[in-house]
Amino acid sequence: MQSAISKLEAERTEVVGILSSGVFGRTNNLVRLLTFVCDKYFDGEIDEIKEYNVAVHALGRPESFDPQVDTIVRVTAHALRKRLEDFYKTTGAEHPVHICLPPGHYVPKFIHACDLETAGGASALDEKQNGQSLDGLAPHENGGPEGKLADSARPFQEPNAAQRAEQQEGSEPRIKFRPRIGMMVGAAIFALSVVLLVFVWKEWNRNRVRESPPQPIVAAAPGNSSGKILRVKLGDTSTPYLDRGGSAWENDHFCAGGSAFSVTDRAIQGTEDPQLFLSGRRGIVHCNFPVPPGIYEVHLLFAETSGLQEASRNVAFSINGGPLTNLDVVDDAGGDDIATTKVITDVASASDGAIHMDFTTSEAFINAIEILPGTPHRMLPVRLVVGHSPYRDSNGNTWMPDRYFFGGRLSGFRGDLSKVTDGRLYEWHRFGHFQYVVPVATSARYTLKLHFMEHWFGVQNGGIGGVGSRVFDVSCNGSMLLKGFDIFREAGSQPLVKSFQHIEPTPQGKIEIYFTPAVNYPSISAIEVIPE
Repeated sequence: MQSAISKLEAERTEVVGILSSGVFGRTNNLVRLLTFVCDKYFDGEIDEIKEYNVAVHALGRPESFDPQVDTIVRVTAHALRKRLEDFYKTTGAEHPVHICLPPGHYVPKFIHACDLETAGGASALDEKQNGQSLDGLAPHENGGPEGKLADSARPFQEPNAAQRAEQQEGSEPRIKFRPRIGMMVGAAIFALSVVLLVFVWKEWNRNRVRESPPQPIVAAAPGNSSGKILRVKLGDTSTPYLDRGGSAWENDHFCAGGSAFSVTDRAIQGTEDPQLFLSGRRGIVHCNFPVPPGIYEVHLLFAETSGLQEASRNVAFSINGGPLTNLDVVDDAGGDDIATTKVITDVASASDGAIHMDFTTSEAFINAIEILPGTPHRMLPVRLVVGHSPYRDSNGNTWMPDRYFFGGRLSGFRGDLSKVTDGRLYEWHRFGHFQYVVPVATSARYTLKLHFMEHWFGVQNGGIGGVGSRVFDVSCNGSMLLKGFDIFREAGSQPLVKSFQHIEPTPQGKIEIYFTPAVNYPSISAIEVIPE
């Protein structure tokens, strides 16, 4: 009993420590969710840790909250899982207690290092059990990721698109620890159950604590293999940042002039790496990026976070002393707090072995810069796979995890893809009301390939639905590509690739792909944009 009480105190200490560490910020939804579920856990009231209660009592949703309409809890839980994983992979790696939120559940689990040392070994942990799962959103409490049919034979209607997790103002987090005898007994039982978790712990611990960070993966296959990949997060002189694709972004030590800035608790649309857009340099700035001789492709990352309107800020910049380019970030992105990327091809290193970049107006700013080995007169292909992990296909092509999307939500495929060539491209799909805005160079035409697989209707779900169950339109840059498109009608439950040639980018350098529902929601698993 004493050991169980000591472990309980260690768990309390870890919760208080992580909430006060600033890992989640001070007044956001991640703090509120973790505070609520830990309150209930320590009070012995885990039966009250349900999606509805979290939404209403922790995230400020009204009593009329409907999880089929509002996915704030699942979105926030996914973000919390990822943040905890990242924390215990880095700063908190040596903590004696690790907190995790298992996929599909909201009850926290506490892993004690001492139990692992005592047990002395275990085997692999399934990816979907360790909190590292590819769960875009946790499944509904009553079934799979897209729900189940009721007993009556009503037609299936997928839930509404995910609303983005809102950043809300609120009071300081507060954990209430009220010891109870029943709670202590429960803790003792829990301590014994930890031993049973040893079987699945070792692999998690090895992956999250002892392994080195993922190797950087280039967003598109470079044509100049002798070049150097350089990614820099401006305005940030702290530790490097590891993005969702496993790529490392260096801190700000290549630029001089102007002033550094940062913002906090800001939701940035169009990216799963908002941290790249929360700091930067503003003003007249000169940057020198050392690279080997060769041709490079430069990506400039921006998000206007000052609340300015269109035509309020002119960002003027030049590369290697070339002509000035003027950019209105709000107009280019389509609003404030929206990520946008400018792609510049055919950038050669200067005679001094560097790429020089100058921002020439006092109101100019930049958040981050990515320099990739390029191909002369040709942009690198863009390959995106829905989900949270990069993938290298059977042809050696690298697919980066989902980005450049607006709206929709994720759902995982529960069927067997072992016999499907490059089946991992179809493990997840985005569905709902959504669009993709892919940045490209303006001086080319592109082939667009859309990868589909019917995840819900058909044999893989016991024959539910069929032809006509999911019908939608796909348009690109104002032109209709697919009208009344039905994945199941054309391919049944097999993968399907639709290819469209000679796509011209918008004047801003975008490939804008809109998915419009007709019957139930559109669905997409992967996207390729290949220069012609």
